[in-house]
Amino acid sequence: MAKETQIICRNVFKTSTKADTNKEFTKRWIELINQREKNKGRAVSN
Repeated sequence: MAKETQIICRNVFKTSTKADTNKEFTKRWIELINQREKNKGRAVSN
């Protein structure tokens, strides 16, 4: 039986134009910043 694989990382910058690439890059940075801000108040446990 083959195990199901989960894709963790994928290339989101495969676009045809530089303008689309820039938009996607900016969008991903905004998502990352929002995620960090949302998690800022949470305590980190080791």
